[in-house]
Amino acid sequence: MAGHPVTFCIETLVTNMKIHSVFALALGLVALPAAAQTAAPVAAAAATTAPEIKSGEMVWSAEGRRIGRVDRVRGDAVVVIRDMKMISIPIASLTASERGLVTTLTNKEISRL
Repeated sequence: MAGHPVTFCIETLVTNMKIHSVFALALGLVALPAAAQTAAPVAAAAATTAPEIKSGEMVWSAEGRRIGRVDRVRGDAVVVIRDMKMISIPIASLTASERGLVTTLTNKEISRL
């Protein structure tokens, strides 16, 4: 005689959960390399376009106006002292030039930071 019907249902449920867990794990392992492949070019592009930033380097606005000198780098921004205030300018907006660092932000946008 077969086992109790409730025991059979529990065993079937556990077996189905194991099968689903294996499929979910396999699907996750397949998706992981694909996500890494798309993230790698973005990170490589960001690494190649970021200018070398030195403390004391002058930062200029998109219009060519002097903003101030780099005090320090904090995360993904440079801290510049301007009008007795410390402002953070995103590194992604900076490019290197002969005069120093130039941001894509306008003077008006910088005054809102």
